[in-house]
Amino acid sequence: MRTFLALTFFAAACTTSSPPGGPEYDSVRDRLEDGPQRLFVGSEGSTGTVTARRWTSGGWIEGVTPLVITAGEMNARLDARGMLKLDALEVGVGPIEIPEEVFNKPAQLKDVKVVLASTVSGETQWNGDDEATAKLTLMLDLEWSIAINGGQTPLGTQHLPPIDVNVTLAGGGDHVDATVSLAATGELWNWAGLLELTGLELAVSAQTLD
Repeated sequence: MRTFLALTFFAAACTTSSPPGGPEYDSVRDRLEDGPQRLFVGSEGSTGTVTARRWTSGGWIEGVTPLVITAGEMNARLDARGMLKLDALEVGVGPIEIPEEVFNKPAQLKDVKVVLASTVSGETQWNGDDEATAKLTLMLDLEWSIAINGGQTPLGTQHLPPIDVNVTLAGGGDHVDATVSLAATGELWNWAGLLELTGLELAVSAQTLD
């Protein structure tokens, strides 16, 4: 199974100071060196698709379904060696409809989340104190449940293979915005040979709230 993930952080700032009473930062580097920065993922500016195929008497039928990003968060910082470090990443997705023909009754994938399985860090190249790039490799888990005809059952966590990550940082010291783009291909999940997920794409926006 081949996977590819492109991850882009975009950081923007209007001034070089934080709200009254809070710490002040001169740059993106300064803020990330101070400790983990919590960024919240929202539905605005976030999109995604899932590619799935279902088995019929005539063979496989494949289609692409839009995803609704609900909420999530991520934590990013610079470690003692100046490497960019992701401590957490979680993205929630709204219910995904399954064609009724698969089970001959209404069905959905629910409580869908993409979660960083372990902390990861990578070498960071800076162009000044407000622009940087880094390369990471993520281990991601896919968590969800399946609801069939009103009954809901948790599914086993899907451990995705290592996924390459590209990170770009920019902006200022008072505010960090992030855009995360993910594309994974291959057999991500199989339900009894009747339904397969073969592609997942996410483009999510996150930002600090202080």
